[in-house]
Amino acid sequence: MNAALQQTAAVSGTAAHRPVLSAAQVAEYQAAGFLTVRAMLEPALLQRLNAAIARICAEAADLTAKTAHVDLDAFHTLEKPRIRRISSPTELDEVFMEAAFDSVLGDIAADLIGGPVKFYHSKVNFKLPEGGAEIGWHQDWAVFPHTNSNIVALSVPLNASRTGNGCLQTIPGSHRQGPRSHWDQDRYTLNCNASMTDADMAHVVDNELDPGDIVAHHGLTVHGSSANLSSVVRTTYIIQYVAADAFAYTAPVINSCHRNRMVRGKPARHARVEQGVIELPPDFSAGYAGIFTLQDQRPIEILSVLSAEGLPLAR
Repeated sequence: MNAALQQTAAVSGTAAHRPVLSAAQVAEYQAAGFLTVRAMLEPALLQRLNAAIARICAEAADLTAKTAHVDLDAFHTLEKPRIRRISSPTELDEVFMEAAFDSVLGDIAADLIGGPVKFYHSKVNFKLPEGGAEIGWHQDWAVFPHTNSNIVALSVPLNASRTGNGCLQTIPGSHRQGPRSHWDQDRYTLNCNASMTDADMAHVVDNELDPGDIVAHHGLTVHGSSANLSSVVRTTYIIQYVAADAFAYTAPVINSCHRNRMVRGKPARHARVEQGVIELPPDFSAGYAGIFTLQDQRPIEILSVLSAEGLPLAR
């Protein structure tokens, strides 16, 4: 990490919490498991995020294999680059730190979590045009379980997110039904498609957004997205926040030098532990192939995926 980012990392996470959501908005999130908030980010910040993404993608265009930060689509070529994820962008440009730690996003996360909040990871996902992959139904908490489920992901669209280009889809109230299995006959599939019911599918919500909007979803909310059948890429910056008193049981799926850094409030001295039996994901301590790879090849033995991808991955 360069000196500027090190300095940013040292001072970020100290901003005072400035509540921005109404009691009605927090209640809506608690009831549905997700919340859309319109026109929250300034155009200048969005422009800087897009500029940083364009720079990173330009530098990665000549890659022939994935790296710790850049994941490539199976159809990526030097002539037609197809980058599908930037992992831990906070390590690559200070504007991602600013957005995650110092902008209104940290306040929204604290409002929804209801207290001190820390950073877990972030990524930029590209739903590529003309067939960008469908993402199966899944819950975030089930992939990286914590001592409690008070975790929230904020999705920041950097261009229009519509049904036609594979916008985020959520199942209202699914977070209140508890965790679902993401295994199928002893194989880890990183989806809970087998648990989906007709009632679930009848209530799917397409979260259509414009740049500046955000959608927040709870760690147990069942969500996914359809394939992008349009001619336009869908680009989303996603930040995973967790309550200060939530501690991970397993290795991170996306490692970050900023993981567990406080965003609002003070660190917890005690872990809050929710009662229950937890179905664990595979051990990702040696590397994580990524949701695209795992779901592209489902069902598949997790060790085969990790071996085929080459380690370390998405660290």
